[in-house]
Amino acid sequence: MAGIFINSDAWNFWETTPDMMTVDGLRKDVDFYAAHGGVEAVFYNLNFQRALFDSKVFTPIWKDCSFDAEGHLLLRGKPTDDSYARLVRNPQVLLENVPNFMQVRYEACHERGVEMWHSMRMNDVHYTPMQTEHLPQHGDLWVQRKDLIRAWYRHTQRGDWRDNGFDYAQPEVYDYHLAMVREYLLDYESDGLELDWLRAIPVFRPGHDERNTEILTRFIRDTRSIADEAAAKWGHRIRLAVRVPYLFTEAVATGMDVCTWAGEGLVDIVIPSPNNTCTENDIHLHLWKRLLPASVILAPCIDCNMSAAPGGPSLRMTAETDHGFAATYYHGGADTIYFYNHFPTTRFDGMQELFGYAGDRAAVERRARRHVVTRHDDIAEGSYSGSRFPRIIWRKSSNGSIRVDAGGATAGRRAHVIVGARSPLDVDLLLNTVPCTPAPDEPLPPLNTENMHYVQFRVPDGALHDGINAIELFNRSEEREITDLAWAEIRMDAQG
Repeated sequence: MAGIFINSDAWNFWETTPDMMTVDGLRKDVDFYAAHGGVEAVFYNLNFQRALFDSKVFTPIWKDCSFDAEGHLLLRGKPTDDSYARLVRNPQVLLENVPNFMQVRYEACHERGVEMWHSMRMNDVHYTPMQTEHLPQHGDLWVQRKDLIRAWYRHTQRGDWRDNGFDYAQPEVYDYHLAMVREYLLDYESDGLELDWLRAIPVFRPGHDERNTEILTRFIRDTRSIADEAAAKWGHRIRLAVRVPYLFTEAVATGMDVCTWAGEGLVDIVIPSPNNTCTENDIHLHLWKRLLPASVILAPCIDCNMSAAPGGPSLRMTAETDHGFAATYYHGGADTIYFYNHFPTTRFDGMQELFGYAGDRAAVERRARRHVVTRHDDIAEGSYSGSRFPRIIWRKSSNGSIRVDAGGATAGRRAHVIVGARSPLDVDLLLNTVPCTPAPDEPLPPLNTENMHYVQFRVPDGALHDGINAIELFNRSEEREITDLAWAEIRMDAQG
């Protein structure tokens, strides 16, 4: 059984109550993740554009912040968003109570048999449309140097946040972030550093991603050199992880030569991940497995949401959906699983127990699970999200299939297919060419029911198989075409 990895982001810990800003609070936070074992490392995020500690490189979160007589938050003397008040106060409270809090956290993790890593967001651009760029999470360099931004000329009220990230081809940007790497690794003891490129890419100006591939490779080499220096200082190994796009082709398209990073021994863990927070079912993980050296740990990311179609219904994570994604990833070649946005503040029933067995492929596979069809969230310049469903199913007709990866250990499982649309459905359904039986009276799992209509079918024994399965719909209606499919999944009961 492999140990899993968990990312703990800035908002998770720092927006808790002030009583958590103590030694006991730090230990309690570690205990949440380690309660049932199975966790190899927690990656603690301590920055977005600003740092949640007294950084000498990034702007500390509290810089230029104050509170008026009524307790409202001010930034540079002007009112700003009060929702940041706790995020501004708590890091200062923790530093007052526990000046060496990172060392305390490191020791608390090791007492529980868990590694403590730093997680560095490499280009965070949360909340950067017009009229939000002066929130107290934006660093001084970003505020003052718009000439370093990758596509500031696109800046609009509804523009893509990613337009507003830094351009790593600019030497000042490169050096600024490498200095933060050095601060993390050499000033604060840890077991490793995660470079979280998904917060956010692209990191080059439009049209310059692939031609600047060598710049990111040089950055990874420089980071590895600093990690080796840190290992000598602290007297133990320092590993590196990279969070990269789910799809290998999109990593290449955004300037990430991950095969070179891995082939040169620069990185130890590769974490294919979604652009935002929507976990994906069909990520061609086998390509990563074939292309990476066996020594590199492949740990795909399970995030907190899922959505099947642009503008369609979304669903929050549950134990059953996490089981489904994990089973799919193990079948595709994953060595272990990485969890993002799985926090004490966003917990679901069974989350802590899940951490204990998620690294055990067989334990995951035998549990009840849901394999949800998901849309791909575009990342690279010039790529756009699309639907996983037929654009139209004509009257009294079928029109292609819906692809869903059901992972492994499907033999002998009792299973159902659920399909949803904005309008009522009158359909026959086949799985892998085998007709399925309508099951209107059987209970549905938790679903987003707003403006949605669902139908459920029982899968005949032997129709479901490991890996990719094809759902086909035959439109029985003589009056209406189907143009609004927005959900599909295969749901399996627990084994035995």
